[in-house]
Amino acid sequence: MKKYLFIGIIMFSFVKTFGQEINSVRFENVVKSLKLDKTKIKEEFCTEKKMPNAENSYIAVLPVLQGKEEDDFFVVRNYIVITDENGVVKNQYFDPEEITSDAIMLRSINIDTGLYNISNGIRAFGVTVSVANGSQPNPYSSDTISLYYPEGRTLKKVLNTFELSSHGGEWDTRCSGEFNDDHSVIIMDKTKTNNFTDLKVKTISVETKNQEINGDCKEHETSKVTYRILRFKNGKYL
Repeated sequence: MKKYLFIGIIMFSFVKTFGQEINSVRFENVVKSLKLDKTKIKEEFCTEKKMPNAENSYIAVLPVLQGKEEDDFFVVRNYIVITDENGVVKNQYFDPEEITSDAIMLRSINIDTGLYNISNGIRAFGVTVSVANGSQPNPYSSDTISLYYPEGRTLKKVLNTFELSSHGGEWDTRCSGEFNDDHSVIIMDKTKTNNFTDLKVKTISVETKNQEINGDCKEHETSKVTYRILRFKNGKYL
């Protein structure tokens, strides 16, 4: 029987995060450089990761509150920066995408420095956002990724909130119910569009049905694999 557990793991550094740690000195210097109001930053979701393809470069994400936070409801937009070891900002980008945490709650923000070699001399990085509800009979969770690369003093966003995984279903909290589980991976294809590498998306979809028969919980699972291609058009992957 499928079990859906949402476990929040708190990691500790100089700035507390739910994802990758962020150095407190760099954090303070970024806040000062961007002239941000610290009371508007959701520090528990701030995250940072070293760029593997550039010396003395760190990617950091600082979620900034939009409007007032009320009970369990808030909206943020991400400041995404690349800094040196001391926190001097090299690139900055204020993402227009709003992330809302309400009944579907923001769980974590992380940085993905996979081998996203999307064009000659261009390696992108990802920012992933994980959300989930707290419902036991109707569980739901989702992970999305956006891709960026440095351009001048800012960043270029080439993929917007693409869903990498989703989990959902409905059951009686004992046995009977149905669940859907999708997991996708992004593969650098051999073909190109407008001089940018096509992104092949492989998705594994699993459907599970549970039924109580003579006191036993019986599970029936079916799965399928599908592929799609994202091509670079008008400045972004579609």
